[in-house]
Amino acid sequence: MKKTFIIILLLSVFMGYQAAAQDAVNSGYFVENYTYRHQLNPAFASSRSYFAIPVVGNLNFTTQSNLGISTFLYPYNGQLTTFMNGAVSADEFLGKLGKNNKFGVNVSAPVFSVGSWGKKGGFTTVEMSIKANAAFNLPYDMFDFMKNAGAKQSYDISNFGARTDAYAEIALGHAHKITDRLNIGAKIKFLVGLASVNARIDDMNINMTEEQWSINATGSLDASVPMLKVKTKGETGTAADPSQNNEIDFDSIKDGMEFDSVSDLFSALTSGLGYGAALDLGATYEFDSGLLEGLNLSAAVLDLGFMSWGNTTTAAASPDPWTFEGFDDIALKENENGNSLNDKISSLGDDFKDMLKFNKTGDGRRKSNMLACTINIGAEYEMPFYRRLSVGFLSSTRIQGPYSHSEGRFSLNIEPTKWFGLSTSYGISTYGSTWGAIVNFSFPGLGLFIGTDSIPTQLTAPLEGIGIGIPCNNLNLNVNFGLTFNISKVRHLGDR
Repeated sequence: MKKTFIIILLLSVFMGYQAAAQDAVNSGYFVENYTYRHQLNPAFASSRSYFAIPVVGNLNFTTQSNLGISTFLYPYNGQLTTFMNGAVSADEFLGKLGKNNKFGVNVSAPVFSVGSWGKKGGFTTVEMSIKANAAFNLPYDMFDFMKNAGAKQSYDISNFGARTDAYAEIALGHAHKITDRLNIGAKIKFLVGLASVNARIDDMNINMTEEQWSINATGSLDASVPMLKVKTKGETGTAADPSQNNEIDFDSIKDGMEFDSVSDLFSALTSGLGYGAALDLGATYEFDSGLLEGLNLSAAVLDLGFMSWGNTTTAAASPDPWTFEGFDDIALKENENGNSLNDKISSLGDDFKDMLKFNKTGDGRRKSNMLACTINIGAEYEMPFYRRLSVGFLSSTRIQGPYSHSEGRFSLNIEPTKWFGLSTSYGISTYGSTWGAIVNFSFPGLGLFIGTDSIPTQLTAPLEGIGIGIPCNNLNLNVNFGLTFNISKVRHLGDR
């Protein structure tokens, strides 16, 4: 299990979103009896009133990347080694990278979710969930320097970023039919921020001087974590000279949650939480006559809002140049404990940490920023010879600065009965192309679904500790499943 965590840590170090990730899969956008379709567009309604219990009601786990495990780990002498091993050619490794290399992780678990049909034909939802998200962006030149340091005298690196957030969300939504063809919906969300870290290197110039590298950089670091004290090397007594007194001591973070009293702990907790709000807006339009009969159009804007964080520690890249000895050429060697890969990955992490230097500029401040916003636009056409069979296209765009990404997804959908729905889809996105599918059952009294937007086609060998493999090429993985309790007959917007 330890090796599994170390491999995941490698990806986190090398590839590092303000959050607000959706809980439903895009593959279910056109499946009418999919319970959580309203999370993709608030103008959609579930086919039955329902309630869901914690965790198993709607669990979603997603990773997205234009990179994969095979980008960083290579077979060597019957073992695995990192891309830094001299036996791995630079052309082989760098040929797998793009200009910007991205990685994202989203996890969402419900505390409760309730959807209810009203007497006047509207559909109302009340939900609470816990979400955690992370996104990273590393430019090509960063890896070029790590692998080929010395091939050039200077490297120009920019647009490095790492961002992670965790928060609780309470949402109240309502969908209603306005005319025979037009439905609208809205959802208001109240957010409580649990943690946020955002690091950016806007520009970095690395130049060779004698046997060391000289680094000039501009960048910033914001950390808003309740109860966490971020100390400098001057405060921890680890500064080698007075110029390091204000430098962030990353080694001290693991001990940064120690308090002298319960009152100090409670004060740090309440002052460090974030607060925010967001709005979802959506609409659908159905053509029920003429040449366009069977065409359904829809659009939604999700997570239009902000978050204000407390107890924010701010830092900036050191204004003075600093030296860096470079990354080790990591060659795999046997040792008596058999942990050579773990050791080399840990060594890479230490080198990477030494390369970045931030000086503290503020502590205990409040900082506000906009949430990541998602725009969904869909078009569905019902087959004239069988209305329960349709084809659809969904355009989904996440607006998130350097972590922005978009996807176009084609789907084939069929719902032969009121209690069963199936969709299979093919998506083309910033992270590559993926197959997706969802199967949904909506019985009286019970609902069950399982879906994914990314069906992996190639897996690694089973990893120690979890017993299964993970995607070998692009690390695109998505699992969404849930169990709900249905408490009404099948209804549609406008039914009274």
